[in-house]
Amino acid sequence: MTIFPCSRCGITPPEPKPGAPDPQGLPSMVLRHRCRADGRGYKVTFWGRDQEANALDCIYRWNEANARDDPAWHAERYDYLLSTCKTRGGAAP
Repeated sequence: MTIFPCSRCGITPPEPKPGAPDPQGLPSMVLRHRCRADGRGYKVTFWGRDQEANALDCIYRWNEANARDDPAWHAERYDYLLSTCKTRGGAAP
């Protein structure tokens, strides 16, 4: 999944990295970005059993905040949501 640039400064953050586990022991992935426009640090964290899925979820949440109105994001958003929203029996809705 493509990581879109920051909507404030235009810099693309690095890939998510493993973070500290949550209180139940689930592993996490963390996407961090230090914005040059406002000097603030932004952090997106996602916990779950599968680290690969955690990384995709981090990227998705980052993109929702930073690329929501960019038409280039719409196709990836649709594909991602279609893969996560399965009906009974595994068929896509």
